[in-house]
Amino acid sequence: MSAVGGTTQALQWAGLIFLVLLFGVWPIPHTISLRDLLLLLVVATFGYLVLRARPSEWWRELAWPLGFYVTLTFWIVIVALFISPETAWSLGEIRGQWLKGMFALVAGGLAALVFMRAGWLFRSLMILFCILLLHALYVDAVALKGFFETWQDPTARLGPLPLHVGVPLGDPEYHYLTLLRSYEWGQVMLTEGPDKSNLLSNLLLYFLLAELLQRLTVHRRWLPVGNVALVAMFAVALYSIHVERVRNGFFEVSMVVLLFGALWLVALRRYLGGSGLALAFGALLLLPVAVGYVSFATDARWQTFWQTVPVALDTQRHTAWLNLNSPLPALPSGEPVNRSNYMRIARFKGGAELALEHPLGVGYGRNAFGHIVKQKYGVAASHSHSGLIDMALGVGVPGALLWCAFLLSVGVVAARRYSRSHDLPSTLLLFVVTGYGVRMVFDSIVRDHMLQMFLFLAAFLAVLSTSRLGRPQAGTSAAPT
Repeated sequence: MSAVGGTTQALQWAGLIFLVLLFGVWPIPHTISLRDLLLLLVVATFGYLVLRARPSEWWRELAWPLGFYVTLTFWIVIVALFISPETAWSLGEIRGQWLKGMFALVAGGLAALVFMRAGWLFRSLMILFCILLLHALYVDAVALKGFFETWQDPTARLGPLPLHVGVPLGDPEYHYLTLLRSYEWGQVMLTEGPDKSNLLSNLLLYFLLAELLQRLTVHRRWLPVGNVALVAMFAVALYSIHVERVRNGFFEVSMVVLLFGALWLVALRRYLGGSGLALAFGALLLLPVAVGYVSFATDARWQTFWQTVPVALDTQRHTAWLNLNSPLPALPSGEPVNRSNYMRIARFKGGAELALEHPLGVGYGRNAFGHIVKQKYGVAASHSHSGLIDMALGVGVPGALLWCAFLLSVGVVAARRYSRSHDLPSTLLLFVVTGYGVRMVFDSIVRDHMLQMFLFLAAFLAVLSTSRLGRPQAGTSAAPT
């Protein structure tokens, strides 16, 4: 091996190690400095390798997503400099949020280019998969430990219970949920809350769904495990999702499962015929209903959801949505509304109205909603509970449309490559961008490490899916022999 070749391979391994560490600590709280350092190391290492290799024409199929992202970035800066009444604040948010997201996007693209050239496509995908699997296993282990401990001693309290879970006091399930739904989640789990953990569990499920679709449609096997082990991994992912009990996560998963089913049925259309295909699609539409029923049956917050809707939509009469310290309005029955139900609905409506009042935005920032509320109502608030509304408030309707166009263009790239190759990277990219696009409407996830991880995966999978390297042939495994 030449000295140059040895140096290149050493840098490839170093970059892989940096990437493993980064992906592992990204969702863990209080690791911002470490994340930033590792992100810089990943960009520097893979950037140097890409500059040496000088790959060409890899970006042609990604021209539209790149164009929308660059245009959005310019628009964000223009809003901060010329439209925002708080230029210094917005520029600080751009530096702390959008710039880091851009580095994550670049890191994902560079890593994919290096791994493609090195023939490490399978290795890189499996490492990311294993990190997600380990996270889900940890969540499941802590949950089971807490459940069995409280089963043995049902009088023991494990912590505060801020959310009504609809389980009788004294039932071990009550104390099990006390642990899982408490605000002390971060003390026993690896993320700040069940919503952050759920994003990782859902990503793991999308990996598994992409693998399953490969086996069902084109008889390829990327994961080097048998069907029994694959079923066990599904059980791990689904149990962690059950543990986290995030309603928006259930809805996100239902939409991706619906997409999975549609892709499967399209692949089977030649065997089903016209009537069979129509019947199968009808049955497929019942999947979101089934997932919704599971969420309804396991989360007591749904019991008062529909009663909360008219109260939350009356944002002029009931103004508790402006300030978390305000007393909550009451339902017709006299009991207070569930805070989560009320805040999400009221802030979505109120945020949409504020976005129309400021169609060009008030400056990019995680808490643009809070800044507008402070300006108009003189009270402190945070975010709108919707990444889409947050984006519209920060960089206006044009910025929100550019962001949606970026997501849609990435989805189009994934769909086109899937229609040609049916490989795992394009399938997984389609699931990831669909899940993120659905989730951001109901969750404030266009921020912090959640934005960075998504942009990294979007770039990583998009570049991988546009390459012909590393694809297994039908009936074979992607695992190295």
